[in-house]
Amino acid sequence: MTNESSLERALEKAAKIICTLKLGCCPVQEKNFSGCPSECHENILPWQCWLVYLRGSVSPQQTSDILLQS
Repeated sequence: MTNESSLERALEKAAKIICTLKLGCCPVQEKNFSGCPSECHENILPWQCWLVYLRGSVSPQQTSDILLQS
């Protein structure tokens, strides 16, 4: 398993947890949210938008730090 796939799985899990804690609301109100990955419709799950938000929030240094802690 590569470090990138581990990070991706961790970000997906975090996105799903955050989405649950936010009662299924997408991150549109969050600071620095640049928008959903596609136009919102019934097939887009809110956690997918959280995943995009988290991907944009993790800097290369934070990524390195996360991987070193694993």
